[in-house]
Amino acid sequence: MTHHINENCSGCMLCQRVCPVNAISGEKKQLHSIDANLCIDCGVCGRVCAFNAVQDAAGKSVEKVKRSEWLKPIWDYDSCVACNICVMACPTGVIALQFPNGDRRRDSLPYLQNAKNFIGCSFCADSCPTDAIMMQSVEWIAKGNNTLLED
Repeated sequence: MTHHINENCSGCMLCQRVCPVNAISGEKKQLHSIDANLCIDCGVCGRVCAFNAVQDAAGKSVEKVKRSEWLKPIWDYDSCVACNICVMACPTGVIALQFPNGDRRRDSLPYLQNAKNFIGCSFCADSCPTDAIMMQSVEWIAKGNNTLLED
């Protein structure tokens, strides 16, 4: 079961613009719909909806969350085995690899390369076999608690 758009939809088209897999369709000022065959259940459509028009697979309304409050991935590089599964799991391609000291012969490490296109789906953390990724708030990161390397 995937997310669903209910009759509260105003047709603002924001959900359609942020969907990483183009699963949402509809015309401006008209009720939109989600193609269950394309939806990956990332939930970004609900986090951007100001009209409580998106319901999750259980039928619960997805609450709007300000983009600045979306949890972001933080890597524990001591636990990371550089398998790059998080890079492959990211539906928007915002996780990239970096090479310590620029040496491409050594193991690469993942990091959030493009925060602007980040959708907060947690697929990276959910797929990590060593639990090396934690989803944290911007406030937590701002306190210097991160190992996140920005580009």
